[in-house]
Order: sequence, then structure tokens, then C-alpha cells
Amino acid sequence: MILSFSRATSTLTVILADNSETTWPAANNVQSGSLPWPDGVYQFVQRVTHPGDGPDSPYGSYGGLLFAVPGRTGMEVHSGRETVPDGLGRVGAQHCTLGCIRTTDDAVAAIVAAMVGDALAAITVE
Repeated sequence: MILSFSRATSTLTVILADNSETTWPAANNVQSGSLPWPDGVYQFVQRVTHPGDGPDSPYGSYGGLLFAVPGRTGMEVHSGRETVPDGLGRVGAQHCTLGCIRTTDDAVAAIVAAMVGDALAAITVE
């Protein structure tokens, strides 16, 4: 499985080994002082869980998917802030991050479920 994030369409596409695809809303809106995720292809490292977190927490109900981004630390795809607005009033996938790509709880749940039979390999960011 690979993920593909498009800034142009604000979407995260999950591409399974059988080439089936599912697309979810996503964004890389960063707080002032933070850097957006650079374009490129990045290898998956591990899932980072936050037991007890829910949809309004900083990382969502299913934790984050950590990727190896040279020169950066903690670069994840995660959900969270479903109904909690940021300083610009954005919620859900549009809520700002410290550089991560934010999507929906449903998207992360689907990715985590698919990882049982289809290992996550990488993300392409464009």
C-alpha cells in the first residue's frame, strides 16, 4: 500500500496492492513558524499510537503514521481536531499542524485496517 497526498486537490489517496484506491480529504496547513511537508516520496517508519485519544485530540482516534523525511522529525499522517477550530477557524482535516498531513478519523481507521493485510510502504507528496 502507498499513500499519495495532493496539495492541489486537498486529498489523500490510499492505493492498495490490488491497485484499488480510496480518496479522503486531507491538508498540510501549517502553523506559523512551521514548515510544510516537502514534495517527494517518503518511506513509512511506524504507527505511533496515543491510547485514549479521540477525534478532537491532536492526533485523532487512531494515532499517526510516521514517515522518514530527511531533516525533519515527527512527520506523520494523522487526524484529530474534528470539531476543535484552529486560530483561523479551520476544523478537521483543514486544522493546522506542525508540519504533518491531517486527514479524517475515517481515513486513518481505513489505512490502519488495510495495514493488516497490505503493508504500508511509502507516501508521495505533491
